[in-house]
Amino acid sequence: AVSAVIVGVISSGSVHAAEETGSSTREQATYAYVANPGDTYTQLVRKAVQTYGIKHDVSVGVPRIIAIETRVSEQSGWPVLNVGQTVSFSEGLIKAWIDEAMQLNEPDVVAWSTYAPYIDFDTRGIGE
Repeated sequence: AVSAVIVGVISSGSVHAAEETGSSTREQATYAYVANPGDTYTQLVRKAVQTYGIKHDVSVGVPRIIAIETRVSEQSGWPVLNVGQTVSFSEGLIKAWIDEAMQLNEPDVVAWSTYAPYIDFDTRGIGE
């Protein structure tokens, strides 16, 4: 179980999200992205979820991705990125986001799908 989500800005300008259980942080695969001009934190969360889904053959679905990226960005304070800033997410944290989103009920999934036509899900070039 995830007891806390830690999002912090490190002096190097990197943002790290890690999964913490008890007093120690689990070491695991990390998805790291470097912000390009115009990249947003929300897009990097989107790319991390999509990459996790591809790597682990998990079909998250557009409405659930929108729910994840919105919730994570909101909880992180809608960070504004600087060009060249590194943002990283632990694989365990991304899995926790997805697990939570998979619990959305059908009316919520339908509600989130309302935003799908307005979002570009092509994340090639984002965070590269």
